[in-house]
Amino acid sequence: MRKVSRLLNLIKRSPFEKDIKEIVGFWPKDTALYRLALRHSSAYPFRKKRGERNNERLEYLGDAVLDLVVAEALFYRFPTDDEGHLTKLRSALVSRNNLNKVADELGLPNKVVANLMGNQSESIYGDALEALIGACYLDHGLKKTQFFIMRAIVEPFISNEELLTSTLNYKSEVIEYFQSHKKAFRFEEVQRLGEQHNSTFIMGLYVDDALEAKGEGTSKKKGEELAAKDYYHKHIVTNG
Repeated sequence: MRKVSRLLNLIKRSPFEKDIKEIVGFWPKDTALYRLALRHSSAYPFRKKRGERNNERLEYLGDAVLDLVVAEALFYRFPTDDEGHLTKLRSALVSRNNLNKVADELGLPNKVVANLMGNQSESIYGDALEALIGACYLDHGLKKTQFFIMRAIVEPFISNEELLTSTLNYKSEVIEYFQSHKKAFRFEEVQRLGEQHNSTFIMGLYVDDALEAKGEGTSKKKGEELAAKDYYHKHIVTNG
């Protein structure tokens, strides 16, 4: 009987509800919240005085929820990183560029109701994603909203090692550290593996002529960045 009941409920679901389930991972309870989340202020520009609403208030709420979930995730996922690095990571994760990219991957450009008339703002889909987070929070609470944020935004970002490295820019961090402490340093090739056009570079970071860290990459630049990362976690984080 339960299977039959579930099947009947599924059949009764509207196409919009099915779209929301596919995007966030769970069925909406208050469908109106999600319709509002996907309604840009340009959709009904002349109805505002008559009480027609848009997604701006939900975007405000979603922005706060997103910051909380991302901050907690990074706090536990990177236990040795200092506040500065965590802030840079959070900024990259919740940046308009990243949210626009995630919104596009979720298919929000086809779901947002707007009347842009050729003046398309690049941020409206990232804004709609934050509004959708706000709708999830009001509809299902923090736990399920956290599930959506982690699956759609956080995990894809932090599982991309190249993206993480470029965001944190360890090389800039260690260079700034050495300059402030007046230490002599240099990056130098320690070893090169493989063929000429398919090489792996092992780069060393020398401090006062002593080899302190190494990094392996498909280019000298990547090797230097990973050597800097190795040094950062071994010496700068540890010693403060």
